[in-house]
Amino acid sequence: MIEVMDNTPAAETLRDLVVLRASYGDKPLLICRERTLSYANADRLSNIVANNLLARGIGHGDVVATFMYNALEQALLWYGCAKIGAIYAALNVSLVKNDLAYSLNDTGAKLLVVDEELAQAYAAAAPDLDAVPQVFVQGAAAAVAGAAPVDELLSGDDRLPDADVAGTDPVAIVYTGGSTSMPKGVLVSHLYYIAAAIRYAEIAEATSDDVHYANSHFFHIGGQQFAVTGPLYIGMTGIMDKWFSASAYWNNVHKYGATIIDPLGTMMSVLLMRPESEDDRTHKVRVGVGIASGQVRHELRDEFETRFGAPMLEVYSMTEMGVLMCSERLHDRRKGSCGRTHGWAEVMIVDSDDNPLPAGTQGQILFRPKVPNTYMIRYINKPDETLAAWRNLWYHSGDLGYMDDDGYVYFVGREAHWIRRRGENVSAFEIEKTLTAHPAVADCAAVGVPSEIGEEDIKVYVELADDAEPPAPAKLVDWCKERIAFFKVPRYIEFVDAFPRTMTKNEIARHELRDRGIGDAWDGRFQ
Repeated sequence: MIEVMDNTPAAETLRDLVVLRASYGDKPLLICRERTLSYANADRLSNIVANNLLARGIGHGDVVATFMYNALEQALLWYGCAKIGAIYAALNVSLVKNDLAYSLNDTGAKLLVVDEELAQAYAAAAPDLDAVPQVFVQGAAAAVAGAAPVDELLSGDDRLPDADVAGTDPVAIVYTGGSTSMPKGVLVSHLYYIAAAIRYAEIAEATSDDVHYANSHFFHIGGQQFAVTGPLYIGMTGIMDKWFSASAYWNNVHKYGATIIDPLGTMMSVLLMRPESEDDRTHKVRVGVGIASGQVRHELRDEFETRFGAPMLEVYSMTEMGVLMCSERLHDRRKGSCGRTHGWAEVMIVDSDDNPLPAGTQGQILFRPKVPNTYMIRYINKPDETLAAWRNLWYHSGDLGYMDDDGYVYFVGREAHWIRRRGENVSAFEIEKTLTAHPAVADCAAVGVPSEIGEEDIKVYVELADDAEPPAPAKLVDWCKERIAFFKVPRYIEFVDAFPRTMTKNEIARHELRDRGIGDAWDGRFQ
């Protein structure tokens, strides 16, 4: 049993937590796109969903997926899964054809709910599915041939179904960016979310009177935690929009009386670009959580705090580790650091052979939980990657950083082939795999280059196949747009005769390419 804070329920599963919190009655749990889900209805309607899933052959360990823009129905589907021991997987709405088919095949979902706005994307991926799931549509069911309306899952028996569900049981698959492979599905337990909710409450000093205006998506662990599970545990209200809008941001903060916000990296930059207003400091926000340490310049936080009058807390976060593993606290901030673990984990900085390094020395950041079952269970369908991540019984983050004598962690960069773009972890491998399938491309390398709004943009170096007619860079971009999500599509393209390579393994020397910066590369932004 996890030790809980004062006035919080002793629950080890989302099933039990939803039931216990039904006592909050008509209080809003989640407001999404002008629609409200109360605590009482979250319990009652998720019971209905659970019974309908059972009636359609979905049981313990089966996967239910959604391919939807943020909507109340996603929370109900997730809670319904939790009540019968099923597993919920929210898929990124930017996925197209190849990567959507990959994710659906990877999850093995038996049932899928598709947003009618995304029906065309699903139809393009459907021929490549290993097995066709039962499909329901949010909106016009006719948008997908043979599908039923999602409302069929929302009417019927509202009794809590009998089911044996344990805290250690898996309850969700959350996709994270792959480093040397396709994106990995992270299998996580009920206790993972319970512990994450407690950490969230500790970091934000949240109470049931708080309102969190969340800026992420349901398919992101941040959206799940900040808008849904954190508020559910604490008894507060979470707010979600269809997507982030800088022009509407502060209007919505005022409208809902938000007291907690979470604008990540580039979101902060974009908000600072907006014209100043008298309303910039008239809101009720008392704290911001989740800056994405290391992805934006340190001065950005100071500028944001000065203009908008709300303290912004740095965190170090990964899906695999239960989110928010290192964090600042309002009373415990150290410039440049992303905080400490506050008793939730051990941290070690190691060299390439996993030898511990002294304080102040840069190396890979390793974590080990102090509370069992609060990290990922495994990567689905990737046993080798799971073993590699957990070698020597420490979770290897793939990130570079150092720790000072007082235990404050400092994020420096990513060891693996990751590019951080618009709040997404993008696999260089996936971009390269897509482009090398083009008949004119012999080899390529994707690297991150500085973006004018923070984080990175994607630059691709392309080596042409022998005797190939050089394609226009815009044609290569179009090739990518048809096959991968928009945030993975490169902005810059530069042709090279040959790649610099390492002496030992003859691998592409990515650091050299990264150090070249943007240079004279073709820029898709101005085409």
